[in-house]
Amino acid sequence: MSSLRSLYLRWCCQVQDFGLKHLLGMGSLRLLSLAGCPLLTTTGLSGLVQLQELEELELTNCPGATPELFKYFSQHLPCCMVIE
Repeated sequence: MSSLRSLYLRWCCQVQDFGLKHLLGMGSLRLLSLAGCPLLTTTGLSGLVQLQELEELELTNCPGATPELFKYFSQHLPCCMVIE
């Protein structure tokens, strides 16, 4: 899966922070949708800054996506469009 470019995990109610750690090695990932994933925390989501090639990150209806997290992403993933 090292060449995977898009991953949609929308409304996957069992995705947790531990699962996100497995995505961090996917350096070719450009689009990631985690919209509606209720178990993800701000701490878990903040680790996504390691995905420096991300162009789009969708966090709609994701309780762990706080205003502070969006600011953090804007500073550390400046080329990524984060959808709130």
